[in-house]
Amino acid sequence: MKKGLVFLLVWGLGWSWGGWALGAEKFPHKPITFVVPWGAGGMTDVSARLMAEKFKTELGQPVLVVNKPGANGAIGLRYALGQKADGYNVVIGPMTDAMAGPYFLGGEPFDFKDFSFVGGYMPQQRVLFTTADKPFKTFPEFIDYAKKNPGQLSAGSGGAQWALEVIKSIAVKNDLKMKYVMFKSGGEASTAILGKHVDLCETGTGTPAFQSAREGKLVMLVNLSSGSVPYFPQVKNLEELGYPFSALVEYGFTLRAGTPEEIRKKLEDTLKKVVNDPEVKSKMEGMGLTPRFIDGKQYGEIVMKAVKSVPELIQYSKKAQEG
Repeated sequence: MKKGLVFLLVWGLGWSWGGWALGAEKFPHKPITFVVPWGAGGMTDVSARLMAEKFKTELGQPVLVVNKPGANGAIGLRYALGQKADGYNVVIGPMTDAMAGPYFLGGEPFDFKDFSFVGGYMPQQRVLFTTADKPFKTFPEFIDYAKKNPGQLSAGSGGAQWALEVIKSIAVKNDLKMKYVMFKSGGEASTAILGKHVDLCETGTGTPAFQSAREGKLVMLVNLSSGSVPYFPQVKNLEELGYPFSALVEYGFTLRAGTPEEIRKKLEDTLKKVVNDPEVKSKMEGMGLTPRFIDGKQYGEIVMKAVKSVPELIQYSKKAQEG
């Protein structure tokens, strides 16, 4: 009897462990949701939908893209934190900007311990555009015009509070007075600048505004980031021009903390494969984007370092005068 009981216990434990392991190997066994904390038409939305098709092929399950815009990404992040930590809700976008959002908007900051980073898939240059009919065609001409016409120019942002604060820091350095408008996405901001609803507007590379600049319909004044702009190597960035701040926007995948490591790793490995897929790279590069995979550890370090630099920028840019 005792031997039989021991056998049954061992068999039962073995079956339970094997069943658990088998269940873990089956991830995903239902559709995955890509949570996009910005509106439709921006590069977060566009790139998420591009990669969703490849993830569907790689993982064998449908991948749904759900937009949760608002509060510079905070609404989407808080939504994801309210879901189960099982890998089926993946936040996609520039976590550098989303996690810095509460500092800009005066809300409760996110705790990095609540997140598990999967990996990064591209850095993005943020660019300041204007329309071709403006009396200024270069960055120095813009500064000169804004000085002579205080409160007359309006500057918009394509959903990136960080970039908008950098624009304000430009105004502080040059003693400019302007109006500022925040849009929900690069798509919405592109519509605004193309429709001449604002005089200036920043969006990331790849957006409709960026494509319009490639067609000569918009004028690119300056690169608000620190690298170079695809297709526009002649456009200088703020670091080259001696400005104290620039916009850092790094796109990536993030999960709720507590997600099993084997699931996080599977998503990381899949992201690496998808970003390096020739078709995906070709489409992204054709839009003016710069696909580049970094693992979850590297991505988390970049996001944390970036967010820690925000208070200094806020303290500086708060001196901007609004028209």
